Amino acid sequence: MKTGLCLRTYNIDLDTDVCNPHNNADLTITLRVGFRQINPAGAAAEGTYNDYGKATGTARKTIKWTPPAWALWKTNFVISAQNYWHGKFWLVNNFPVYEFERAGKKYRPNIWCRFKLIGEDAGIGPDDHVIDVVRLHRSETWFGSHSTLYDSLDTKMVQKGTDSAGKAIMQRAHVHEIGHLLGMAHVDVGKAHCPPGSDTNAAACYGVTDTDSNSVMGQGMQLRASQANPWRKAIMQLSGKGSESVATDWGAKLVRHYPRLPEEVAANLAITRWPHR
Repeated sequence: MKTGLCLRTYNIDLDTDVCNPHNNADLTITLRVGFRQINPAGAAAEGTYNDYGKATGTARKTIKWTPPAWALWKTNFVISAQNYWHGKFWLVNNFPVYEFERAGKKYRPNIWCRFKLIGEDAGIGPDDHVIDVVRLHRSETWFGSHSTLYDSLDTKMVQKGTDSAGKAIMQRAHVHEIGHLLGMAHVDVGKAHCPPGSDTNAAACYGVTDTDSNSVMGQGMQLRASQANPWRKAIMQLSGKGSESVATDWGAKLVRHYPRLPEEVAANLAITRWPHR
């Protein structure tokens, strides 16, 4: 069975035809992004652009995009962001849905979370999001970007902070921003020091503890099981089963969990090795 939904921010597709005793169902989020060049005014070779695109932001020196530089940046962005988010989570199926039989045995598949990123020039396709991109002058080492305004350094690993021991916390900003496009907030949003409705771009919202600061939705590159939430929401919509507030409903794991037999489900076993029977 193949089914899906076209949502406002991305598309979701579920494929259960791939299921067998050692293979789960595939749940793919497809995000289509249109990139748009921001070049110096008047076709000049150099110019400036303000942090965050705001008149009050610091002006940063920029240069004009060339076709080779533009093509390379788009390719690097798409490949690296897709590789980061694709195939990292498995959702454990605790509902009697999508079950199948093989050789007289019934299996309950889990859900493998896949990610597909389509990046092209804005206007070519039905873009879910349009992102403006500035090309920084070689003298610039930082630019204030956000989820719909990037710079040419955003695909590179740069220092975003330091931990409690003074060690640098490094991040590739574009994978963090893709997290936002998937619906994720900064790691500490909702905590006392970063309440919803406040300035969620404040430094505290990127993590106060080392664990949170190193999260990809903080200042670092580390994945957390909670960051599978876009896929959890998607399977709940498609299956009609589960609640986001119940952690065991389509609970996310960072290691592969194989399909289970009824007795394994009843015993609440986690099948993480194959063959297991």
